[in-house]
Amino acid sequence: MVEQGTSKKPSSARINELAELISYHSDLYYNKAKPELSDSEFDKLWDELQILSPNHPQLQRVGSDPPPGSVKVNHLFPMLSLDKANTSDEVLHYITETTAQGRRFVCQPKLDGSALSLEYRRGRLVRAATRGSGVRGEDITANARRIANVPESINWQGDCHIRGEVVMPLATFREKYSDIAPNPRNLAAGSLRQKTLKSGTGKAEDLIFLAYGAKFPEGDNRHPDSKNPPNFTYDSEIISWLESVGIEVAGNHIASGSDIDSTIDEVTSAIEYWTQKRAEADWEIDGIVIKLDRLDKRELLGMTAHHPRWALAWKFPPEEATTVLMDVEWQVGRTGNITPVSRVAPVVVSGVTVENTTLHNRGEVIRLGIKIGDKVRIVRRGDVIPKIIETLGPAKTTDLVGRKHADGLPYADSLPEIKNISIPTICPRCSSKLVEDGAFIRCMDMSCPSRLERSILYWCRYLEMDGIGEKLVEQLCSSGLVMNIADLYKLELSDIMKLERMAKKSASNVIKEINNTRHLTLTQFISAFGLPRVGPEIATLISSEVKTFEELMDLVDNRNADIEND
Repeated sequence: MVEQGTSKKPSSARINELAELISYHSDLYYNKAKPELSDSEFDKLWDELQILSPNHPQLQRVGSDPPPGSVKVNHLFPMLSLDKANTSDEVLHYITETTAQGRRFVCQPKLDGSALSLEYRRGRLVRAATRGSGVRGEDITANARRIANVPESINWQGDCHIRGEVVMPLATFREKYSDIAPNPRNLAAGSLRQKTLKSGTGKAEDLIFLAYGAKFPEGDNRHPDSKNPPNFTYDSEIISWLESVGIEVAGNHIASGSDIDSTIDEVTSAIEYWTQKRAEADWEIDGIVIKLDRLDKRELLGMTAHHPRWALAWKFPPEEATTVLMDVEWQVGRTGNITPVSRVAPVVVSGVTVENTTLHNRGEVIRLGIKIGDKVRIVRRGDVIPKIIETLGPAKTTDLVGRKHADGLPYADSLPEIKNISIPTICPRCSSKLVEDGAFIRCMDMSCPSRLERSILYWCRYLEMDGIGEKLVEQLCSSGLVMNIADLYKLELSDIMKLERMAKKSASNVIKEINNTRHLTLTQFISAFGLPRVGPEIATLISSEVKTFEELMDLVDNRNADIEND
């Protein structure tokens, strides 16, 4: 796990740390549907990097590259992200800046699901793809075809790319899945991308697709027999057209004024409308998307590499609840950072049961002044990630009334005694002495089992070795078969078959995946190590400079020496 931190002064170290954090958490959110940060916490990382390094390549990326083993799809029209706002002042600033190009906006609900692109050729569905990195996504056509309201053909014999969000209806989630998944969004993303049908993991048939826009290929990208695209003036006309050809839409609300003040009033009314509709919605809504409606005016505003300048996503304020802090566990990450994970009595926040939250780092524990046995306030920012924001003092037995363990025993019988959270001085995995580094504590022992496992896992994931996951890596390391990356390439079929639940076919696939990575470019080789402060961009620069393996090792030694002296 990669941890979050703060820095008092701008530095190349902090810039690279932020880039790595953003890349890591993007992968968790877009590919694994297991986010560890709230939207607002992720935005803070993004904003800090934007201040320290406005032109950093990481800021030009959208989402995350498709996961290992998946079929990749290049988007003809990039699936960009949206600029975000959390306050009314930010919304007012956006409207004021944008009204120079038009005073008519379309406001749509920001659905809390998984983005999907449906490609229709001459009116027939030929491909469905996830957002992925925004430029390249994952082909999930087979699963998309099982979504009940995704039509095999539309009532128009032309080419188009329909963009929308896949969501799981709240009623379906509560009836079938609330006891096996943390929230509808994670389950929707997982159901959409699952490779095989498994009971209990969510089914694509239980999902709904809601469109919010469409793009139309031109020139050589359009089939010669395709109908010409309709002539639209407004984006809201595209929404109406989508409904006419048989596509269910997310909905929209037109906000139009004669001047800036009346336009602001209309947009504010639209926000209030969707805020009220949120409680009645059949699926989760986590904000409002405000878009300039006139298409030719959008062209004048243009886009950045990350988002269009003519659209803004306003996020709903977070919802809160109280519970009891039962315990804290410390986990070791790949880079040696030690992260506290809090275990709390089950509490429902925004319709989702929360039992675990992150405390981020030692500094956050100290800042909160929190103790085991405290009554705490939890917030789900962005309606995704639970976070403890304050302690309310010692809990009482009444604070646990109605809460039960998985075995049915009441929590009220196990109210913990008040005690300070013990901040470790030795690594919980390898017992090495920990080093304090600002808000963090770190294990510096490169042979720490947790660091080894996470490093091996990083190598395998970066090189897209399908079928080599966390559990297998743990077995390989704990058995002594793999003590470094080179050991992966010494494994034989018989070694793998000795491990738990590894039959010959599975073991053969593992060996095949490893053998497929025996020939790498120098950039791939450097990047896959996951060296501190060395991302793909820096790896490319290094590979253009060094000529021999010895030169590379000298460079790595010098860089590590610089890190130790920071």
